[in-house]
Amino acid sequence: MKEEDLIAYLLSQKGQKALDEGIGDDCAILVGKGGYTLLTTDALVEGVHFDRRYFSAYFLGRKLAVVNLSDMAAMGGCPQAALLTLGLPSPPEPAWVQEFFQGLLSRLGEFGAKLVGGDTVRNPGGIFLNLSLVGHATWAPVRRDKARPGEIIFVSRPLGASAAALELLQKGVSCPDPLIQAHLDPEPELLLGQALAQKQLISALIDISDGLALDLKRLCRASGVGAILFEESIPFHPLLSGLSLEAPPLHYALFGGEDYALLFTSPPASQDQLTNLTSSLGRILFPVGRICAETGLWLKTRHGDQIPLDAKGFDHFAFGHKPSS
Repeated sequence: MKEEDLIAYLLSQKGQKALDEGIGDDCAILVGKGGYTLLTTDALVEGVHFDRRYFSAYFLGRKLAVVNLSDMAAMGGCPQAALLTLGLPSPPEPAWVQEFFQGLLSRLGEFGAKLVGGDTVRNPGGIFLNLSLVGHATWAPVRRDKARPGEIIFVSRPLGASAAALELLQKGVSCPDPLIQAHLDPEPELLLGQALAQKQLISALIDISDGLALDLKRLCRASGVGAILFEESIPFHPLLSGLSLEAPPLHYALFGGEDYALLFTSPPASQDQLTNLTSSLGRILFPVGRICAETGLWLKTRHGDQIPLDAKGFDHFAFGHKPSS
């Protein structure tokens, strides 16, 4: 059973859709009189998501915050409060604890969220970190299931830096600082996600945590559509071209994961307003494809060929896959 199969099973169980939007999106949604409450949770597991050889306690704390903040960004929400479960294999050193919480609290604080409680446990298998994040929105959160044929697919920044850095770090090879930062301390796109949701210029939204191809597949499946990506339009970090990597830069942009950029769709009629909005934020968006009615994913190559795109990416239950962090 793959990760996608497990989610599908949970969706099939009676009572699992009691929330206004439950399993299957980046956050669960509760509708109240004052707007929307958003709930999300994410974990980092030693040996699966990180290796202490190159992940300090400080950056572990910041990364744990980011993986949850990015989910909030993918709904256009505003984070408020967090709960932490901290599982450790042995009594921690005071210095490690101080660094971890400095990283976690600094990242949460940048976006107005506070740590309000949690639990600590002993975990003989290694470090286990889980954060649950609560947020809100006075505007309607953007879900994955409203993309329509003819709409344009955008990403919010160049891709592939995190996956390339991971490859080099695992090999013990020197890695440029901007790529290391992209992997250890990525930037969650909260301000952009909030602006896009508030102005209602986009139809569907997801963050890129497991790779452009796989996360686009998830968005398309939720919306009942397909997508065509244009090879020449997919942005990858410029430093990837000068590195000795196992695959071409496009591979890391399509399949690498942990970029935490936003991936969204927007109607052609909204393009002028979308450009004005992002210009006011000092941002440039990257149109990378379009939504089509026929389900499936395709890549239109620079030579004009249209080929099926394998939506592979990181899957927690695909054993043998390299750790994602």
